[in-house]
Amino acid sequence: MARQTVTESEYEVMKILWEADAPLSLGEILKSLSSDNKWTRNTVGTLLVRLCEKGVVSYERKGKSNLYYAVLDKKDYSMSETKSFLSKLYNGSVGNLVASLFESREISHDEIENLRKIIDGKDDE
Repeated sequence: MARQTVTESEYEVMKILWEADAPLSLGEILKSLSSDNKWTRNTVGTLLVRLCEKGVVSYERKGKSNLYYAVLDKKDYSMSETKSFLSKLYNGSVGNLVASLFESREISHDEIENLRKIIDGKDDE
């Protein structure tokens, strides 16, 4: 699937759909959104329409309600966003990213050692 751009607000809806065990109604999605945001039924409905138009969400009709579910896999989306981020800011280099984090003291020596173990296939120690 080609890279799909999802806005921050759309991503909030996607997280709920990814975590759900079954398709959700608009009302269920609205209830699941964090209470510190002022989400309205119309806003969430508009976001769902956009996500459906982008092909990352679909729905099934049940009675008078639509039940929404994610078509785009969370892992695929995360990998696509990661690749885009690396390409845009670090010439596609994970090494450049880690070096930048280390230089700005955002990553510790212990975290670097953990990364080495993962890369060497020794992450179960």
